[in-house]
Amino acid sequence: MSKAAMAIHKENPNVLVLISGLNYDTELQFLRKKPLNINLGNKLVYETHLYSWSGIGTLKLKDIWIKQPLNRICALSIRGLDSRAGFLTMGENAAPLIFTEFGFDQTGGSVQDNRFLTCLQTYLAGRDMDWGLWAFQGGYYVRDDDNVQVEETFGVMNSDWNHLRYPNFTDKFQLLQMKIQDPTSKKNNANIMYYPLSGECAKVNHKNELELGTCEKNHHNRWILHNKSSQIILNGTNKCLTSSGEGLPVTVSDDCKNKKNNNSWRIVSLSKLHLATFDHKSGKTLCLQKDTNSSTIVTSKCICITDDSQCLDDPQSQWFQLVPTNV
Repeated sequence: MSKAAMAIHKENPNVLVLISGLNYDTELQFLRKKPLNINLGNKLVYETHLYSWSGIGTLKLKDIWIKQPLNRICALSIRGLDSRAGFLTMGENAAPLIFTEFGFDQTGGSVQDNRFLTCLQTYLAGRDMDWGLWAFQGGYYVRDDDNVQVEETFGVMNSDWNHLRYPNFTDKFQLLQMKIQDPTSKKNNANIMYYPLSGECAKVNHKNELELGTCEKNHHNRWILHNKSSQIILNGTNKCLTSSGEGLPVTVSDDCKNKKNNNSWRIVSLSKLHLATFDHKSGKTLCLQKDTNSSTIVTSKCICITDDSQCLDDPQSQWFQLVPTNV
């Protein structure tokens, strides 16, 4: 592999040299023991692939996404990604890593793929990772020798090539197509409050209530997490995220000194995708959740935040991720 990389670089020193992994490009951990000690002048890039059936650790069962608690499986999947490939982006000898191939059933008919995708979005957004999607085409004239007019259910386009197969594609992938981290930026980090289930981001509306909308930067959708106070502050203001009670819209408030106003938040669950506050009036721990009938964000009883094998309810409506950005 080293010889091949050097041969490409010698032929054209201006191109990037991509190094693939083993097992359908899902495993690069062999480089822990035997790294490629070659100098290509910062032109060396690693790539990896993943699908819902690719395996989580030693598990090779696609149905694991519906047969075990989703917070657990998402956490294991992300941990496995870092173990197999993500480690290359860390430490003194960090190198670029591109997620050059993943995909999902864009008909929306696979619960397993839908859950896998939402989890993977948090990995890609949290690391501002470049990616490639299988596939664009809506179908094939001929495939597998004698099969004609074969539909590609993983294709972005439908079989007629005139509409998106997945209606929510534009929203779902909006943040993943944006630059989130700029290595040349001198700005301090703020956070995007990302809702991966729809691909939208939390913003403050004219009522000072939290709702979902565009992820494009504006004065109403960037946040600062204060570690000491555990408060989430609307960037550039003194307004803090505040729960009004179970089932009620979350607001931003100027009254941030009184901790009994439900304005302290913590990240809970194995997936680290629940933002929770303790409601002093009811004595309950409540989590951010998208309202069922609108884009409003409310607080509700947390779903499966403890690692309980019997808790198989779907927690995705409560998945919110604080994504650091300096753009």
